[in-house]
Amino acid sequence: MRRRSVVSGAIVLLLGAAGAGAAGPDFDAAAAEAAGVLQQYLRIDTTNPPGREKAAADFFQALFEKEGIASEVIDLGNGRANVLACLPGTGAKRPIVLLNHMDVVPADAARWTVPPFSGEIRDGYLWGRGATDMKGTAICHFLTMLLLRRAGVVLDRDVLFLGTADEEEGRDSNGVRAMVEKHREKLRDAELALTEGATISVENGRTTAWNVDVTEKSVLWLRLVASGKAGHASIPEPDGAVAKLVRALGRLLVWEPPVRLIPAVDAYFRQLARTESGDLARALADPKASLEDPKRRALLLADPERAAALRPTVSVTGLTGSEKVNVHPGRATATLDCRLLPGDDPDAFRAGIARVLADPSIAIEVIEQSRATASPIDTPLFHAIEKARDRFDPGVPILTPPLTSTTDATTLRAIGMVVYGFEPFRLSDDDDRSHGDDERLSLANLRFGVEVTYEVVRDLAAAPR
Repeated sequence: MRRRSVVSGAIVLLLGAAGAGAAGPDFDAAAAEAAGVLQQYLRIDTTNPPGREKAAADFFQALFEKEGIASEVIDLGNGRANVLACLPGTGAKRPIVLLNHMDVVPADAARWTVPPFSGEIRDGYLWGRGATDMKGTAICHFLTMLLLRRAGVVLDRDVLFLGTADEEEGRDSNGVRAMVEKHREKLRDAELALTEGATISVENGRTTAWNVDVTEKSVLWLRLVASGKAGHASIPEPDGAVAKLVRALGRLLVWEPPVRLIPAVDAYFRQLARTESGDLARALADPKASLEDPKRRALLLADPERAAALRPTVSVTGLTGSEKVNVHPGRATATLDCRLLPGDDPDAFRAGIARVLADPSIAIEVIEQSRATASPIDTPLFHAIEKARDRFDPGVPILTPPLTSTTDATTLRAIGMVVYGFEPFRLSDDDDRSHGDDERLSLANLRFGVEVTYEVVRDLAAAPR
């Protein structure tokens, strides 16, 4: 309680500092405020399962209430909830949604340098589960709302902050799906949304690209169920459930799904060619021709991320068998995380997996599936991101890499909203620890993220003077 009181006091002092002066926001003060709020937010354990996002929703509602920003908590039951806040505009243009999910994946504290829910600041970083996925981004969204309010910016479109439940598992309590299916009117016919996805690439301390996710793969989660003769494990059982499953998985693990070049990936590779050199640049400059040439095809597929952009993928993520070492179980299962390209037929892909398994006795059950979606780039939001790039990193290219995973963006795109995955953090490979150990966000990145998000939203939503 004492530590939280100290942070809250600091925030009260900074409220005045961040709103002072007519020259625009004091981003140094705003960054300090953001760090304090993010510390508190990281200390709210929203590990999914079970989520418990209502505690985070109540946290944000209390903060919005102090600022005089209208908000509501939308209870989803079982300790889960969304939070929605609104800065009203004139209505001349349709709203923008700042979308962030409040749940985080589990963290194994024994593998962390600091406790994963401590929100500790050390070595210029804020450490904690969710720092980059995506509580840090949520605080950039939150501070943008506050700074627009304090500066008295007249808006010609509503700006909505939407914090949601259950993105990481996305099953029965998914908050975005609940908004679309049960509370669509609360989204006010929003036109645009900004959410998680791509970040800003850094190599050797140099910014190389601003990345904006405009399309992503769809989810196809499967469970394989093998049945076989049960018995005592002192006698090998070649027709046992585990033996069948292992043999089938061996065939699946060496399978290479067919390559398919979709327009978004073709455009991205051509953009990427301008940032590379030598054989790789030549291969990227004409992806279609390169995929027909064995040497250049191998070069394109050598990188796992490029390969994942060119074909559907299958990852074996779970195995179950006997709980007893000396028992052949009658049932064994495996879970598969499959990601499909836009246009892939999930039924046809599932049939392809069945052919590779080559064992009709193994059942294939669908756990979850979604549809891949895409957004155009000739939009006011994309142009606002371009303007921010010109302001902060002139000359650095904007790339539109397809996201090889899946986010809640696909649900909003499905109802006609233009959605971009863009988190304005300059992340090296080592800094991007989402879903990994020692997740952290640098204080410098947090400051930069607040300023970029504010500039993008202000340029997009401010009424002409």
